[in-house]
Amino acid sequence: MRIKKYDVDYFRRHLMQTAALGLGTGVLMPIEKLFASQGDDIRKVYPDELLSIEIQSKGKIKPGDVIDKSNVESVKHLLDPGIYEQISGPEGRTIYIKAPETNPRNLTTASYYDATSADIKNGHTAHLDANKNVVDEKGNKWQGGLPFPSPKTAEEVWMNMGLNIGREDVACYVIDQTDLDPAGKQQYHYNFQWVEMNTMARTARTPYKNLTDELRRQSVYFAANPDVRGTTFLSIWAYDMRKIPDLYGYLPQFKRVRQFPANQRFEPLVPGAVWFLSDPWAAGDPTNTWGNHKIVERKPMLGPWSSDSSTWNQTTWQPPMQKNPKFFNVPFELCPDVIVTSCEPTGYPRSPVSKRVAYVDARVSVATSNIRYDRQGKMWSNFEMAHGLWDKVGPQKKMYPGPDGKDPAWSWTYVHIYDFQTKRMSLCYHVSEAAGVKSRFQADADWAWNTYCTPQALQILGSS
Repeated sequence: MRIKKYDVDYFRRHLMQTAALGLGTGVLMPIEKLFASQGDDIRKVYPDELLSIEIQSKGKIKPGDVIDKSNVESVKHLLDPGIYEQISGPEGRTIYIKAPETNPRNLTTASYYDATSADIKNGHTAHLDANKNVVDEKGNKWQGGLPFPSPKTAEEVWMNMGLNIGREDVACYVIDQTDLDPAGKQQYHYNFQWVEMNTMARTARTPYKNLTDELRRQSVYFAANPDVRGTTFLSIWAYDMRKIPDLYGYLPQFKRVRQFPANQRFEPLVPGAVWFLSDPWAAGDPTNTWGNHKIVERKPMLGPWSSDSSTWNQTTWQPPMQKNPKFFNVPFELCPDVIVTSCEPTGYPRSPVSKRVAYVDARVSVATSNIRYDRQGKMWSNFEMAHGLWDKVGPQKKMYPGPDGKDPAWSWTYVHIYDFQTKRMSLCYHVSEAAGVKSRFQADADWAWNTYCTPQALQILGSS
């Protein structure tokens, strides 16, 4: 039987063939051309067949429809196995479908998109050196936007995710976390500040404080509940992605800062949480402390690739809830090109994890799903994370500017961390403020550094 050239599976086969040949990203044209021209329409790169849920579901699903147990089989091939299980299994999760975002500038921060465009136009390119670290065309450590706008290998995909995880030189979030038992009842509730301070791989193109051997400092400060208030952790990453980050912590009961071992990256930071420091952004550890990186598959997929901020609470930014309290009621959309990539914790011999699989938007190298597997190869947890613009928040459609004071802020919006073995959930969202701490889209670098990013700052925070 002859297969029609442009049947529903043709472009899936095409994406895998181009990946196998190392041809990069794009179907109708290379995505670099779109970035270089500051293009605003991804349809110049991908055909309608890869952007239409109607075509991919063979007419069974369209934007505005809700996917539940009754129709999930029609889109099973477009979902990661964790989300499919949540919908088809006892949880009875539902998701509603919206039209896809077609402006690539809306899929990342404005500064990162502009830096990537400038890099391409100026011939500022990246490659992996002998130690598999990212350097530019002159052999210097990377400063700029996305190092590999058109990733051709699994290592390039993971470096894209890990070199600047928040896509900002400095980022300061407040997180509201509720930990739920299998029945959906609250067990724990926390508010904490999460700060990322890139010292290299910056769109500012200069190292912060001349710390050229560091990549970033990442801090977590628990402001509530009272049982953990003052608990603070600081992770210091070397630019050399072969090195495990130094991890410091302040625990109020001991009233001192201490250094933690590497295996702390595979344990919950606080009681009730089902996520590890290793999980966030699918890049919680340096790329080269994991190994056996592979591109497993490449295809269109449904996911929370760009959030709809108009549905959030006007004041807190909380997304609406589903009937099942374990899940936010958030939209999914079709991404035309998703790289399914896996790796194994080769640098962590005591890790309880056998591998992780990330589902990555090839257009901007942002993952919305990171599935962790246990040592028996069984699905353990899924770190599902959405991003979006703060451009039309709540009923009043308020716009919150990003660091440049002009373009809308872009950041992560919510996270589901679901434990498939215990049926427990850590439900998180990016909250405007709580327990005396605030999210800051225009955080001052020196303030963030002095307040959160040194061992001395941990001592002051924890004892205040």
